[in-house]
Amino acid sequence: MDWKSWIWRTVIAFIVLFFGGYLIPGLSVFTIPHLLIVSALSAYLATAGETVLFADTLRKKSILLFAVSALTVYLYALVLVRERPPAVSALLAAAVITVLDYLLKVREERPAPEGEGGASQE
Repeated sequence: MDWKSWIWRTVIAFIVLFFGGYLIPGLSVFTIPHLLIVSALSAYLATAGETVLFADTLRKKSILLFAVSALTVYLYALVLVRERPPAVSALLAAAVITVLDYLLKVREERPAPEGEGGASQE
């Protein structure tokens, strides 16, 4: 399992859900401990799912992260917090988490310019 990916996804999900509680209707039911649990759980499930389902491309990883994040946020609020969030709110939060994770992955995979950090060939 990729621990670096799990940590980044946990941080991204926490920040999105924290600020989403103020901006997105239906996500205000999460307190700080709930935010920590749901963000770590969704990041873990998505990262473990990549290993199990052999998601090798960035597109497959993003689709899996979107589905897992939306289901985790919705079901966690429904079962453990005992509040029914609007499905659109869970989908919107999952979309923002997925887009931020995608942008981070694209930035990591981009090769460094020849003059920065790499040995130049002459």
